[in-house]
Amino acid sequence: MDIYFYQAECGDAARIRYVGNDGKPHNILIDSGYERTFDHVLADEIQKVRQAGERIDLWVVSHIHDDHIGGALEYKNTIIYGGQEDIVDNWYYNPPRSTAKELVEVQSDLISSAKSIKQGDGLTEFLVASGKLPKADITSELPPLDLHGLKMTILTPASNELNRLREKYPVTDLRMLEREELDVVSEAKAAKGNDYHIQIGDFDLDHWSEDNSVENGSSISILTEFNGKRTLWLADSHPTDIAISLKALGYTNSAPIVCDYVKVSHHGSKGNNSDNLYNLIRCNHYIMSVDGENKHNLPNKECIARILRNQNRPSESHYHFYFTYDNQTLRNIFEKDGEDVYEKWNFTNHFVSDKKWVEINY
Repeated sequence: MDIYFYQAECGDAARIRYVGNDGKPHNILIDSGYERTFDHVLADEIQKVRQAGERIDLWVVSHIHDDHIGGALEYKNTIIYGGQEDIVDNWYYNPPRSTAKELVEVQSDLISSAKSIKQGDGLTEFLVASGKLPKADITSELPPLDLHGLKMTILTPASNELNRLREKYPVTDLRMLEREELDVVSEAKAAKGNDYHIQIGDFDLDHWSEDNSVENGSSISILTEFNGKRTLWLADSHPTDIAISLKALGYTNSAPIVCDYVKVSHHGSKGNNSDNLYNLIRCNHYIMSVDGENKHNLPNKECIARILRNQNRPSESHYHFYFTYDNQTLRNIFEKDGEDVYEKWNFTNHFVSDKKWVEINY
């Protein structure tokens, strides 16, 4: 199995490629970055899949924000306008307007009216037209999916979080979706500058406020398991919701889930990563899908401090942080901590240098 975390600026885009228990290669895409991410890296990667005679078994689009859905919208355009073959067999995507059933029922009327779904949610319209819109909501209530030996468990959203999104975007009022996160939407964007001037040991971790974005709360986050290897894909989910699902699976602070990799929630935002979440996780490898040069000042150093200083972290564990970019901003996150910071807190940073992705090989 190979996993690729692609460069998507302050966004998510990844691919899993593995040989299933049927002896055949399989591909899963998880999110897609911005629309420009498609031109930057995804178009070439998808073309490689085509040229190899393979398919994309499943494309998971976690939620409607631009930095997760944009590349999928560009892919849709290459099928509709570019004449490319559609090689995606299945999608995990929750339409924000209403339930899939209601959308199918009203879709023909909406397209013929001035209020086209395309104005608000082009991916929904594309999936309805191609017959690939999921028949049921993708929520934590679904049983795990077995995809040729790869087990996928949905951790979030719960139905109530998805309902909050649909209350915000009723099917009878097709106003534009808030695909671009606004400063007023999420606590994580409140800071005017980064927090890199604070040393790891100086953060007050006793006080914490959770992200309140309705869109982020609707994120599809998943646990994948293959040949004994586990990866947590946390999208932009709220940590309280993830913790609820992990506890429902039987994990506790004293018996945490042991993972090989964690894709850190919301690009390392302090409002999407909590002590209660990391109390339930044992992992030495953390993926930061972020460029460090974005208006939201992500990753937040406080998020990294919470991971490093977690009270249940084994004293002998050496942590690794993988960044999808390499620039001076990212390399300077720990400058104020001094040269001994990596030895003191027992961790190593890794940066992408000559590729457009972080690559993990099993």
